[in-house]
Amino acid sequence: MGVEKDALTAQKPVQNRVKLVPPDGGWGWFILIGTALSNIFNQSMLSLFSLLYGGALEEMGHQTKGAALVLSTMLFVTNFGGPIAAVLIKMTSTRFVAVSGACSCTLGIFLSGFSTNIWHLVFSYGFLLGLGLGFIQNSSFVAINSYFTSRKSRAVGLANVGTGVGQTLMPHVVGYLLNTYCFRGACLILAGLSLHGIAGTMLIQPVERHMKKIVEVVPVDEKLALLNGNNDADVKTKTAKEVTISHTRRATEPAVGNQKADLPKSYSYKELMEKDGDAEKDSKVITNGDSGTNSNAQNQKPGIFKKLYILFDFSLLTSPRFLNIIIGTALSVTSIQNFSMLFPLFLKNFVVVEMEEIATCMSVIAGADIVGRLVLPVFQDKFKIKARWMLIMTCIWLIVARQILAYQKSLMAIIVMSALYGFGRSMIIVARNIAISENCKMEQVPAAVGLGMLAMGIIVPPAGFFLGWIRDYTQSYIICITAQNALLVILLIFWIPDMLYLHYEERKQKRKELEDIQI
Repeated sequence: MGVEKDALTAQKPVQNRVKLVPPDGGWGWFILIGTALSNIFNQSMLSLFSLLYGGALEEMGHQTKGAALVLSTMLFVTNFGGPIAAVLIKMTSTRFVAVSGACSCTLGIFLSGFSTNIWHLVFSYGFLLGLGLGFIQNSSFVAINSYFTSRKSRAVGLANVGTGVGQTLMPHVVGYLLNTYCFRGACLILAGLSLHGIAGTMLIQPVERHMKKIVEVVPVDEKLALLNGNNDADVKTKTAKEVTISHTRRATEPAVGNQKADLPKSYSYKELMEKDGDAEKDSKVITNGDSGTNSNAQNQKPGIFKKLYILFDFSLLTSPRFLNIIIGTALSVTSIQNFSMLFPLFLKNFVVVEMEEIATCMSVIAGADIVGRLVLPVFQDKFKIKARWMLIMTCIWLIVARQILAYQKSLMAIIVMSALYGFGRSMIIVARNIAISENCKMEQVPAAVGLGMLAMGIIVPPAGFFLGWIRDYTQSYIICITAQNALLVILLIFWIPDMLYLHYEERKQKRKELEDIQI
């Protein structure tokens, strides 16, 4: 009680300062609509490959290996397109990259309808569509991340609902189009529907046009204010309690106040070119003495590798925590992707059910996934839970649900566990990029998300091959599902200690701030 009284009576000179902050909504909701529209007709193409192109591949004389070649190319290009998109965002704008990605998707779907051999599909579906999806994934998240602060998780969840809707509805649309217009006609109509993605990405606008003005109360050094002649009506006296309230940290900021401070500076393409020009001018100045020599050495013109290092923000990889995050998210994505590929075979060969039951279970997962993307982000925003903690809880949920599912033979029990799995799976899709963005500076988000996609591109293929080898070697679906869960266990082993340490540092930082106020 005495401490609180002292804090209230202690008065410090403060002043009001106008600050521009993201709108946490506003035009951002229209960006969500556009992103969801693009996801319905573009992102859902990943789950439509076998249905749409299976017959065409058979006519070309290719079976499973041919399909694997096209799909692997598409996933490879999608993930490795993330860093390229990050560089293009620096050089141009988020909107330009998103629209370019949507155009690439439309062109890829259109050209795939005229494929006469597998290499045509590798180029159209594998390269063009894959590159477009990589551009859209990176740029759309960067746009959403710039508009939303406290409701970021909810916004990403709503945008990703479009993918779930597309995966639920588009198979029926594709089936109807194939039966009515055959393969080429279906591809042409799907390319027309993909044009909606271009319209959706056109809704992206620079956040600077929609920033909100807020009044922030900041403490003032009285001596410095007197020296600068600023001791006027703008400097007001408020209680220490009011100052503390005005500096409340947002829920999406890192747990430790100085967590971002040690990250290296991220340069835009324009800044890099200006720096290059300044260095070239400085290199022409001839100076005498040691100080001049050191200054000239520091301002030397950066080489091509230095420019690439800055453009791709590879300096992020020097942070052990950042490496831990992108490797962990890649492991989680690998685990759920391999389970999605294994699940139909598990139902067909282990549980021994008909195709209708298999379709029902897959629809249950997709429906529960949509519900999870709508509900879980609201839960996260309400209780101010960090994205990495949500991923940790989600991984525990998935480990339990899948391990129980692996031993089930009853169709009803499988449907129930499928719903629980789909509900939890949604949070990995929603929170993975948020977990990356929470631990870097705002200007580093495009590069950070791109490097996260790059990690997935490196880890997913070999890990997926290894999990497939385990299934073929053991001839056991239970062991294979257990191995998939082991990837999530590895994530938990590396993430939980780090998050507990950050929690300890956060509490330590709050105690220090309280002590500073009381002085």
